[in-house]
Amino acid sequence: MSKPKIIYIVSSSGAAGGGMGRVKDYILASGGDAGGRYRFEPLVTRDDRGAAFSVLLLLRAILTIWWNRLFGRVAFVHVNLGDKGSALRKGLVILGARLAFVPVVLHLHAAALIELHAGASGLVKQAIRLPFLASNAVIVLGRLWRDWLVDALKINPDKIDVLYNGVPVEPTPRRFSNDPNALRKILFLGLLTERKGISDFLHALAAIPAEAPPWQAIIAGNGDIEGYTAKAHALGLAQRTHFTGWVEQKGVRELLAEVDMMVLPSYHEGLPLVILEALGAGAPVICTPVGAIPEVLEHGRDVILIEPGDRAGLAHAMAGLLRDPAKLQDLSDHGIARFCETFALDVFLLNLFAIYERRLGTSMRLATAEAAPKAAA
Repeated sequence: MSKPKIIYIVSSSGAAGGGMGRVKDYILASGGDAGGRYRFEPLVTRDDRGAAFSVLLLLRAILTIWWNRLFGRVAFVHVNLGDKGSALRKGLVILGARLAFVPVVLHLHAAALIELHAGASGLVKQAIRLPFLASNAVIVLGRLWRDWLVDALKINPDKIDVLYNGVPVEPTPRRFSNDPNALRKILFLGLLTERKGISDFLHALAAIPAEAPPWQAIIAGNGDIEGYTAKAHALGLAQRTHFTGWVEQKGVRELLAEVDMMVLPSYHEGLPLVILEALGAGAPVICTPVGAIPEVLEHGRDVILIEPGDRAGLAHAMAGLLRDPAKLQDLSDHGIARFCETFALDVFLLNLFAIYERRLGTSMRLATAEAAPKAAA
């Protein structure tokens, strides 16, 4: 039997990779083609050693593709592309692969690329467009980006697929206490930046009425922990907030299993993995209708949606859930149902493999495919 051909999965890694890096890890962990014809291998373009070292990683990635193409070992390259520096690095990988006549699947994870493109010069706009033109297939997280690619970048719609993210979470039904004096835990989980709405979250916590049921906020993520801790103290939240710093995946799962709601008031997102993980864990979610979120999640049924920057609305939503255990239960139950239907990892992988076959003729078999319904748009 001939050796399996390589499918390179290109992304950043570690904390630098964020959710995009985790998608890369999930694809790699699938084991590749159950039929043994193809195997996945990672190509890292940035890791936790910093931006300067990423130049060496980028060059190594391109040379690796060229070298193995020379010996006929490469099937294609799957490039996970984000914002700013990620877009530049991955764009160079895409162009390098295409110069070697290697097919490329461009998987767009960027949250703010649309805004960057709108304010860019003509030259920068062409640079943003080029990797999409060069790629054989393009995957986006939602219809928002498909429409943007077609309307603004004039990319052929026939090579674009929508694929919703999936995460490896075992769906966990929850039961919420009806005790009005039970301590409720509110979780913020993400990078501590203004883009994620951390200041809005803190101000909204401070605005929860004093007569609301007892609560505690857990703030998990890296970033300016010292600065936001000081802000929390200035808002009178010292006794009600706990900053954990960076949390590994095992810790994330444990947090989601114990909290009564997860809040992510972001200004820009793609389709955040943390929201999908919360749904699977049965943790009710309050978030903003940005990126693909309003496309796949229904307000009042799957999640509670609050406009970005609406601190009063966010405070009202959190206070409302603190007082309403029946609503917490309803959100939890519907969130799990939505997760199983659309965001389970097997659903994601099955639809990804279907895109590979449809766009590149690469027929692959997923070992657990028979257990997963199709959910891609």
